Amino acid sequence: MRVRTAVLVLRLGAAADSWLGRRALRAVLRAAESGATAALRAVSRAMETHGAEAVFRSWLTPSVSGPSPRRWASPLVAGLESSAPVPAVLVDAAWLDWLDRHGGELWSLLERWGAAPATSESRVRSLSRLALGDGDVALERRDLVDAALRFDHPIGERARARLLAPGDPETVEVFCAAALDSPEAARFCAGHHLAPADQVRRALFFVRTGQSAQYRALDPDGSILALGYRGAGAEERSILRAAMSGLGILDVLRVLAGQSTRQGDFASLDESERAHVIGELVDRRDWDRLWSLTLLMSLPEAVGTADEFGDWRPSGEDDRRLFEALRAADPSAVTRFVAALAGTGPFSSVPSVPRTRIWPTDTHEESITMHALDFATDCAQLAFAGRGTGHCAGIVDLDSLTLAWVDDDLPQPAQWIAHLGRDAMIVAARKSIHYADESGTRALGSAPSDVGGVVRVAGDRAFMVPARHRGTPGMTSGWAMFVGGCDGPLADGDWPRDRRYDLPRNPAADAEGRVVALVHGLLDVTVADLADSTVNTLSHPETAKSRIRHAALSPSALVCNTEAGDLHVWHEPLTSSQAPLTTRPWRYGTSPIHLAWSPALDRFLAVTATHLELLDLPPTQDTPLTEDCVSERVRLLADRPGARARCARVSPRGDLLAVGDLDKGAVDIYVLTALALRPFIAEPMGAMNHKDLAKVVEVMENQALNELSRQALGLLRACLEHRFRHDVGIGGTAGSAGSAGAARLGDYEIELDG
Repeated sequence: MRVRTAVLVLRLGAAADSWLGRRALRAVLRAAESGATAALRAVSRAMETHGAEAVFRSWLTPSVSGPSPRRWASPLVAGLESSAPVPAVLVDAAWLDWLDRHGGELWSLLERWGAAPATSESRVRSLSRLALGDGDVALERRDLVDAALRFDHPIGERARARLLAPGDPETVEVFCAAALDSPEAARFCAGHHLAPADQVRRALFFVRTGQSAQYRALDPDGSILALGYRGAGAEERSILRAAMSGLGILDVLRVLAGQSTRQGDFASLDESERAHVIGELVDRRDWDRLWSLTLLMSLPEAVGTADEFGDWRPSGEDDRRLFEALRAADPSAVTRFVAALAGTGPFSSVPSVPRTRIWPTDTHEESITMHALDFATDCAQLAFAGRGTGHCAGIVDLDSLTLAWVDDDLPQPAQWIAHLGRDAMIVAARKSIHYADESGTRALGSAPSDVGGVVRVAGDRAFMVPARHRGTPGMTSGWAMFVGGCDGPLADGDWPRDRRYDLPRNPAADAEGRVVALVHGLLDVTVADLADSTVNTLSHPETAKSRIRHAALSPSALVCNTEAGDLHVWHEPLTSSQAPLTTRPWRYGTSPIHLAWSPALDRFLAVTATHLELLDLPPTQDTPLTEDCVSERVRLLADRPGARARCARVSPRGDLLAVGDLDKGAVDIYVLTALALRPFIAEPMGAMNHKDLAKVVEVMENQALNELSRQALGLLRACLEHRFRHDVGIGGTAGSAGSAGAARLGDYEIELDG
C-alpha cells in the first residue's frame, strides 16, 4: 500500500486491528523508519487515535521494525520523550532483546525507560532490576545461575556478584554443578574458592575442575574420591578417569576399585576402567606393578598388554616363561576366540564352539558326502556312512584324528548306522543290514524285508532293528524288533509282535542302551525297558497332525519332535498313560535333524540344519512348558553362510557333536563341554576360581580341540595355574599342543580347522 493511501485510510478512521487498518499502519511505520515527515505525523495521529501500545505492537513485527538490535536506532524510538510513558510492550521487547544480545544504544534506552513492566515474565522483570543495580531483587535460583554462567554478557557480572554474597549456599551448589560443563565458570569457582559443601562432591568437583592443590589437601589418600567414584554413573566415571590422569593421581587402582588395594579389586573393574589403569601404568613405565595385574585381566587384555613391556622382563623363571607365552600369542586370534565362545562376537571364521573339521576320503582319495554318523560308546571313534566314489562307510579314530578304516564298496546306500565298538559298525539300509569292520563288510543272514533304523543297546556289540517280518504267514504287514550282536545273525526279539502297518523309524536309546523308544509316525510312541522287558505305549496329543521325526531319552524324560516343529515331552514314569507336554519352538521346515540328551551338559540338545540349540525343559510333568523352550542357539558352520548340515550326532557322553556338511563332504566335530566355559571365558582371570580352572582342564583333555582353541585355552590354563600355584596342584603349565595343518595318511585326508 502506498504511503499516501495508508495515511488517507488512517485519517478515515480505519480500525487498527482490522485487515485494512493493519496494512495501512504497517505502511506508514515502514515509511517513518526513513524519517518521512508525513509518515511520522501519521504515526503520531495513529497513536493518539488507537493508542501507543497498538501502534508499537504492530511496529515490533520484524518485517516493520527490522531485525534486532538495529530496530532500536529507529527514529520512532528516538522520538519518544522520557517524560511520556513508554509503551509496556516496547519496554518488554527491549529487555528481551538486550538479555539476548546486549548493545550500547539499547542499554542507554533501558536506563531511561527503567525495569521491565509488570506484564513481562517474572525472569525478565527480576533480571532487569538486577541489571539496573537493584541488589535486593528476589531471583529464582535457576534464573540467577543461568545468568551467572553468562561470561559474554553484562548481566553475568551482576549475577556473579550476587552469587558471591553470603547467605545462599544452595545457589552456589547449583552453580558449581553447572561449572563442571563450563571452563569459564570452573575458573571463576577456583578464583573465588567456590565448591560444594559435601566432602564427596567437593572432591569430585576439585578433580573435574583441575584444582590439584585443593584436592590433595582435602583427600590425601584418595579415599573420598574413591567413594564418590563408585557412586558415580558410567558417563561421569569416564570423565573422572580422564581428569585423574590430568592431575597425576598415582594410586588410580585404589580410587577406581575402592579404598582397598587388594589385587582382587582389579578384577572388579569394568573393561574401560581396567584399560585406564593399564594405560596409566604404561605411561609411568611401572612394569612391576603392571605385570602383577596382567594375570588378573581378561585373557585378550593380558595378551595385548604383554606387548607394552618392551625389553622389560619379570624376575623368576616361571614368570618369564608365562610372560613369553603371552608375548607369543596372537592378540587378534585370542580376542576372536574368546568373543566367539562367550557369544559376544560376530559370526566369523572362528566357530562359537571349538571345532575340528575333518575330510575323510575313500580309497580313491575322493571326499565323502556324509549321510549318517555315530559315536562309539567311549567317544574314542566316530563311524560314518555316505557317498564317495561309491557307497561307503568307515570309522575315524578321534584320539589321533586318523582314519581307522574305510570301505567304499557297499551294495546299497546306508540310511542308519550304529557304532558297536572294537572298530565295528552296523550299516542299515531299507532292505538290508550289514556288519562292517576293518576286515570287510558282510550282510547279516535272515535279514527282515523292511528296516526302520538301528540303535545300539546294552550288551557286547548289541543292537536292535525295528523291521517287518520276512515270510511269516499272516504277519507280512506287521513289524517286530530284531536283535543282533557280536557279528551273529539277527534274531526275532522278545517284544510282542505288532500287526500295525506303520513301521517305527529312527529308534532312540538312553545313554546306557537299556531303554529304547520307537516312534510310529502319527500314531504313538513305544518305550521298552530292556532290563525287565516291559513295553509301554505312551499317549500322544489328540491334536497331533504331523509325523514324529526323532526321539531322545534322558534318565527322567523322553522328548520327540515333529515335522511341523512341535516338541512333545513325557516324564517318568514312562509306564504311565499321561499325555505329554507340548509346545512348538520351531517353524515348519526348520525342525531339528537330531535330538539328543547330553549327560555332560545335563540337558536336551536339538541340532537343526544351521544351529545347535540348548533346550530348557521342565523337570517334572507338573511344571508348565514355555512356548519358546530353546534357551540358547549356537550358530553352526558360521564361516560359511548358507551352509546346511545333512546329518548330526551327539556323543553318548554328550561332550561332542559331529555334524555332516553336505556341501563340502566335511565332518565338523564340536567340543560341547566348552559351552561350560561360556559364562566366564571373557571375564577377568582375577575373577575366576579353581572350579573354572578345572573346567578348562576338562575341556583341554578332549583331543577334538582345534589348534587355535587348544592354544588359547592352554594359555588361559597356564595363567590360572600360575595364579593358583601356591594353593592348588593341577599339573605343569599347559603348552600349546595341537595338530599342525593337514596330513595325508594313506587313503584318507584329515585336516584341523585352525
